[in-house]
Amino acid sequence: MHHETMGARLEESRIPLSYTNPAEEYWAIRNDSGMADLSHLGLLHVTGKDRLSFLNGLLTNEILKMSEGTGIRSALLTTKARVLADLYLYAREEDLLIDTGDVPGPGVRDILDRFIITEDVQVKDITSGFVHLTLQGQQAAENVKDLFGITFAEMKPLEHKMLGPTMILSRDRTGQSGYDMLIPSDEAEAIWQGFLLKGVTPVGLDALEILRLEAGYPRYGVDVDENTIILEAGYRDAISFNKGCYLGQEVVARATHIGRVNKNLIQFQTESDHAPSAKSKMIASGKEVGYVTSAAFSPGLKVVVGLGYAHRDFAKEGTKLLVESDKGPLPTTITKLV
Repeated sequence: MHHETMGARLEESRIPLSYTNPAEEYWAIRNDSGMADLSHLGLLHVTGKDRLSFLNGLLTNEILKMSEGTGIRSALLTTKARVLADLYLYAREEDLLIDTGDVPGPGVRDILDRFIITEDVQVKDITSGFVHLTLQGQQAAENVKDLFGITFAEMKPLEHKMLGPTMILSRDRTGQSGYDMLIPSDEAEAIWQGFLLKGVTPVGLDALEILRLEAGYPRYGVDVDENTIILEAGYRDAISFNKGCYLGQEVVARATHIGRVNKNLIQFQTESDHAPSAKSKMIASGKEVGYVTSAAFSPGLKVVVGLGYAHRDFAKEGTKLLVESDKGPLPTTITKLV
């Protein structure tokens, strides 16, 4: 895609941050729809007759129950239940695709490869062979129907359909509903241009970031990393609490049995237009009780919205805090436990 010719502001790895300005693109998604190129996200192709049982023995969710056309969120952990990758798996008739998100595909592939002993499983990084587009917003279902001539609106979250070699899947990344499209690289330009001709607004990561924070969706590498115990970050939809062994399962079971971890990921709002930086301290009753992981000003809410970790005694909806910033302490309220 020729993002520079469209005036895109790119980050170092050449991912579009915005085309016009983040506020305009934010409102495009809120009021209509917006399309972003997410081809930097990792993509793995898993084949072999043992693929489901193999992944079920490593990942946190119940992979064995997957059937063709369905998807599931799961996580890859260390033995100490730290999060190595936040994954979305999509089962097809003969294979399975894994969206590895902000963790590069080769890194996840290498970890999985280490556990293959006698199983019939092959894991291949196919990130570079596909363009990954997302269409987000209330009009996204209509846009996809207009371009492809097929209705996708009845799909449940993470369900998907194949249109030739292109996969279209129901994936909400913004709290506004939406669809991802995994398109062979040589066919992507036509689809991108097709949506532009139908009036869909191209958007960058900055607008998606604001909506992600409003929805309370953590991002790997920003709000969660290899030092985060999975239960600290929520991730309830990525964990089966009934299945047998997987990497990190003993720690998850122990923490679940105790009923707590020391800190929890929370969403907060700050009555300000100044977003505190990552690692800014949260203060309550004069003592440090947590820290910010990501924050941005929301044009819709007219406040700063963000995510961070708070000590379990303070990680409750409605808790009042102060967040330190270079403009002084910012009055802040916890709006939900993620």
